[in-house]
Amino acid sequence: MYTRPLIRWSAAMLAGFAATTFAHALDQCSLDNIRALAPDGANIDQVTHIATPVAHCEVLGHTITRDPGPNRVEWTVMLPDYRFNGRYYFVGLGAAAGVVPTTTTKEPIGQGYIPATLKLLGAGFAVAGTDTGHKGSRWDFAIDNPAAKLDHGHRGAHVAAVATQAITKSYYGMKDKLYRYHLGCSGGGRMGAMAALHHPGDYDGIVASTGFGKGGSMWFPWILQHLINHPEGWISPAKLQTLERAVADHCAGPDGLVRDPNACGFDPASLRCQGQSTDQCLTDAEIAMVERITSRHPVGPDDTSGGFTLTNPTGWSSFLLGTTRPTNKGPENPWAPEPAPFSYGLGQSILRGMYFNDANFNLMDLDFDNPEHLQTLADHHADWGGVSPDLSAFKKAGGKLILWAPLGENAVPPWTEIEYYHAVKETVPDMDDFMRLYLVPGVQHCAGGPGPQDSPARFLDNVIAWAEQGDRPGPIVTSADEQIPRYFGNGAPSPARTVLVCPYPQTAVFKGEKGAFAYDARNWRCE
Repeated sequence: MYTRPLIRWSAAMLAGFAATTFAHALDQCSLDNIRALAPDGANIDQVTHIATPVAHCEVLGHTITRDPGPNRVEWTVMLPDYRFNGRYYFVGLGAAAGVVPTTTTKEPIGQGYIPATLKLLGAGFAVAGTDTGHKGSRWDFAIDNPAAKLDHGHRGAHVAAVATQAITKSYYGMKDKLYRYHLGCSGGGRMGAMAALHHPGDYDGIVASTGFGKGGSMWFPWILQHLINHPEGWISPAKLQTLERAVADHCAGPDGLVRDPNACGFDPASLRCQGQSTDQCLTDAEIAMVERITSRHPVGPDDTSGGFTLTNPTGWSSFLLGTTRPTNKGPENPWAPEPAPFSYGLGQSILRGMYFNDANFNLMDLDFDNPEHLQTLADHHADWGGVSPDLSAFKKAGGKLILWAPLGENAVPPWTEIEYYHAVKETVPDMDDFMRLYLVPGVQHCAGGPGPQDSPARFLDNVIAWAEQGDRPGPIVTSADEQIPRYFGNGAPSPARTVLVCPYPQTAVFKGEKGAFAYDARNWRCE
């Protein structure tokens, strides 16, 4: 088992770029210079030298896409003054992107990515990102706008990567290879997935979560329709805590984490109330709600996708169910006067912009028994998600992919990644040569929950070692020392500990002697 800090891997690359001095950076970091370095089609709008807290050159530009078009795709590349390590990192943005991620942005969503960006710049990475061709974190922009829809799907990130990689190489006068990496979860994982499928030569290594697999977020209307029509099935946060404790008692390891996505066969009906409903039991309507959340859901004609796991259901309140029960069936906010869960606004916007092209389409009107509706879903999943399991072109290009699934997910079912893994295995020979899947226990949507919060950073370390040194990842030690940026505040920070995560289908098994510390990854083995 191993984990390699980013800075440690930088040392071997520094010698070739030691001449990059502060004075050189100031001289290079100008509008005229960057415009001279930019490739055809890359328009440079602004160049600013940022002195603190990490000195770098911030380049803002845009590309006009056509056929269909025109559409404006805005992007940035941030170039460190010191210790450039020959590596490039592309920020995978959550939700619908819609913001250019810089260290100086005033956009609330963009600000969530600043800490990680500064850390990467300090470690010597050039860092780039794009709004994917529109503004705002919802998908309504795609209505009657095929150019923006295509750019968000994959074209916008591609033209941004082409422009910013070329600028990076020219800025540092590179003759050696520029190693290029992409990391993202949720919408950011989707961006990485679409790059691997549609532009396999863009990156040497990709770390993605909740971006591959069929489904297109159809679990949102599948769950919400049932909940709004059956508000008595709403499950309170206190009852979800009871459910989580019961699952852990049945299935968790000695460190309290549940590693089996099937929750070791735990039956929610075992908590059925025998009399009056209390916080310590579930009613029949609440059990039906649990079953709806964890069941397979239709995604097309004669096609289904897996649901959520029972491993950490306390996260369901903020994202899936709301912290109060629904009060009405109106299209604006069925939870009024309390706020709706995140899933409601996201689900409405996704259906309107990415599937039905209708600003007035109501999530409640999606008919899972209507063959025409199911066909509409199937026709559009691939417009914006990594559906196809044929990653052969990415493998041929030499790309390496680490796919990871947080088992405590409360926004995207982990089964999307697990099922996608098996589909790739059946499609691409020798899949282990370029792809790994890790199931991470106790982590909610990208972060949060009781599980290890530094998993994405550790996966980035390992995909770098794989792409540059040929070190195929095996068991990886993770911890709760850091978190990736997120804008959905679901879950408290994890307690300090190390957790062993294993390449799927292996899982971590406690092998410590009696009395051994369960929170030490050295006492676990992958089997």
